[in-house]
Amino acid sequence: MKYAVYVEGQSELLFVADVLQKYSGYDAGRCGFICINLKADIFERMNYPQQGDETSADYYQIVNVNNDNMVVSKLRKDIPGLIGRGYNVIIGLKDVFSEAYEQMMSGEPRVDRAKIKEMHAIQQEVIDAPEGSDCRLHFAIMEYEAWMLALIENYVLQHGKDLAGVCGQLGVDMAEDFEQTVYHPYPLVRKIYQACGEDYHKHGSESFSFLSTLTVEDYERLLLSGRCASFAKFIDSLIGGTKPQLP
Repeated sequence: MKYAVYVEGQSELLFVADVLQKYSGYDAGRCGFICINLKADIFERMNYPQQGDETSADYYQIVNVNNDNMVVSKLRKDIPGLIGRGYNVIIGLKDVFSEAYEQMMSGEPRVDRAKIKEMHAIQQEVIDAPEGSDCRLHFAIMEYEAWMLALIENYVLQHGKDLAGVCGQLGVDMAEDFEQTVYHPYPLVRKIYQACGEDYHKHGSESFSFLSTLTVEDYERLLLSGRCASFAKFIDSLIGGTKPQLP
């Protein structure tokens, strides 16, 4: 199977690559992928991370569109060519938190599932995928950083910090479902990084610092926890599960 995965930024691109590497056991025969940065409509291939090639059992082209608002428009533009090159599944991943969502909510800082479902339907329609194609648009609710929050325990511990102390200082309850309770997760992730002596601006080295602390078992624990439903739906699509109910 050939998958094309379009994401908003570098953090999300590296997250997708990490999931594929760890779930495949770094087996290039089982899973291959290439990472691409899209700049001014020029596809720049990254030398790292990468694994396998198009002869792998499953092959993924992961594209960072480098813009919070361009996943949908780039999918709409590229889908015909992707289908022509034999891509079986086309996946988009974008944050809910955005200027468009704030406008829908009239600036009210609230997670509204009905509004999110409405926004998803509108954007799926904008993509205008050809009939019979398998195009899946996923939302990270409210941002990818909500998934980071749910997985950040190892990062804190491996930086020699007390999890309860850091969480208490920032008013974080690790038992929460962050995609339900945190309207704008990015600033909170940044504060946790700063409490651990680092900073977070969604750059490569900062993302690797977090991802390097995770294992398949950590991802599986989150999947089985019932928290971060948008994470579970995206992972199901990404690693070849049956197509989930979206968004």
